Amino acid sequence: METRAHHILIGFFSLLAGAALLAFVLWMSRSGGDGELKRYDILFKEPVSGLSVGSAVQYSGIRVGDVERLTLDPQDPRQVWARVRLSASTPVKTDTSARLALLNITGASSIELSQGTPESPFLGGDATIPVIEAQPSPLTQLRLSSEELLVNVTSLVESANRLLSEENAAYVTRVLTNLDTVTTALAEEQAVLRAGLQSLVTAGNDMSRFVNTIEDQILSHSEPILTHAANTLGNLERVSLQIEELVQENRGALNQGMRGVAEIDPAMRELRGALHSLNLLINRLSEDPAGFLIGGDNIRDYQP
Repeated sequence: METRAHHILIGFFSLLAGAALLAFVLWMSRSGGDGELKRYDILFKEPVSGLSVGSAVQYSGIRVGDVERLTLDPQDPRQVWARVRLSASTPVKTDTSARLALLNITGASSIELSQGTPESPFLGGDATIPVIEAQPSPLTQLRLSSEELLVNVTSLVESANRLLSEENAAYVTRVLTNLDTVTTALAEEQAVLRAGLQSLVTAGNDMSRFVNTIEDQILSHSEPILTHAANTLGNLERVSLQIEELVQENRGALNQGMRGVAEIDPAMRELRGALHSLNLLINRLSEDPAGFLIGGDNIRDYQP
C-alpha cells in the first residue's frame, strides 16, 4: 500500500515539474517573441470580409505575421484599421503596399504584402506605429460585384415571375395559337399567294413596258411637235405684229367708226322698241285674228 502511494506522489510531482517547465518555455517564447516582432497599422478603405484576428499576414507568399486587432475608423466607419505584428526581419519599406487576399476556398482572407524596391528605405524608425495604406482588392471588388449581380438576378427573376403570371401565360398562349392559325392559313393559301405575287410581277412588267413605249413615242414625236409649236408661235407673232401695224395705220378711221356707233345707239333703242310693239301686235293677231280685225270681242258660247 505504501509503495503505491509513493508512486502516486512521484507522478504528481513529475506532473507539476512538467507543467512548470512548459509554462516557463511559453513565457520565454512570448517574451522573446515580443522583442522580435514589429507592429504596423494597415488602413483598408473597403470591407474586409473573411479577415479576423489571428489571420495570416504574408510577404511574397511566406507567412511573416498575423493580425492582432481589427477596428473601425471612428471618423469614417467605411474604413478599417488592422493592427498587424510582423517578424522583425520582414523587409517592410516605404513603398510596400498591402491588399486583401483569399486564403482558401472557405472564404477566409489574409493580408498580402507586396515587395518594395531594393533602393527604398525601410518603413518605421520612430516611436509611432507605421501606417501602410492598402490597395483595393480584386477579391473584394469581385465579391461586391457578385452581390450586386445576385441582387440584379433576383430582381430579374421576380420580374420574370410577374411577367409569366397565369394571366400573362394564358394571353401568350392565345397569341401563339392565333399566330399558328394565321401561319397555317398562309401555308394553305401558299399557291394563291404565289399566283397573286406572280400577277403583281407580270403587271409590273407590263406597266414598265407601257411606260417605256410611251417614253419612246414621246421621244420620237417630241422634235416634230416642238418644231410645229415653234412655227405656230412664230406665225402668231407675225400676225400680231401685222394687226398692230394695221391698227396704227387706221387709228383715225377706227375712232370715227366708234363715234358713229355711239350715234347709232339711240336709233337702235327706238328700233328695239318698234320691234317689241310689232311683236306684241303679231302675238295678238295670232291669238285672235277675227277680234283684232273686227275690233271687238269674240262672242262666247253660253254654257247653261
